[in-house]
Amino acid sequence: MSREGGALSMVIAAFWILAVFVPPLVADVKSSGDPEPCGPQGPPGPPGPMGPPGIPGIPGLLGLPGLPGARGLPGNVQKCPPLPQSAFSVKRAGPFPGPFQPLVFQEALYNHQGHFDLATGVFTCTVPGIYYFGFDIALFQNAVKVALMRNGVQVRDKRGEAQDSQEHVLGSSILQLEKGDRVWLESKLDAAESEKGNTPTTFYGYLLNGNSEG
Repeated sequence: MSREGGALSMVIAAFWILAVFVPPLVADVKSSGDPEPCGPQGPPGPPGPMGPPGIPGIPGLLGLPGLPGARGLPGNVQKCPPLPQSAFSVKRAGPFPGPFQPLVFQEALYNHQGHFDLATGVFTCTVPGIYYFGFDIALFQNAVKVALMRNGVQVRDKRGEAQDSQEHVLGSSILQLEKGDRVWLESKLDAAESEKGNTPTTFYGYLLNGNSEG
């Protein structure tokens, strides 16, 4: 056989080998990359247990304030009763009266409730409670003896005398009074002493703590 004929025979043999073995290899590659479906898909399984909570996120920004609500209904208004009042301040001038005589006053500095009677010099309790009473007597070259009286009973007395200078005799007392009780200043001078000089006197009193229902 010539050299050209042998080369041709080898080429033909190689072709037949490729024709026999290449198609099965290609089929195997296809079958391994794209598997055929096995059948219809089954129902989904039950859900698994809940996992642990995650880490809290960063708080968001504050929102805008809401609109104001409607005005509420007015509440019940209860008026307190007015506090009881009782007070007076009176003054007089001239010599003291004779012994055991109430001092009568000519002018009322304050007597809005009208509980003090200028004509008799007597304060009559209208509002029961605790009262403060006081007096101021100016002296000049004369003497004074005076008593604070309640319902005819002496509560306290005060004496004073001034020769060549002006002196003041001061006195005060706190009394518990019931409705209808009477309070006044009474002279304790004898008849001869009562004729001496001018004795300006101021008498006053006011309610500290009272009961309007008394």
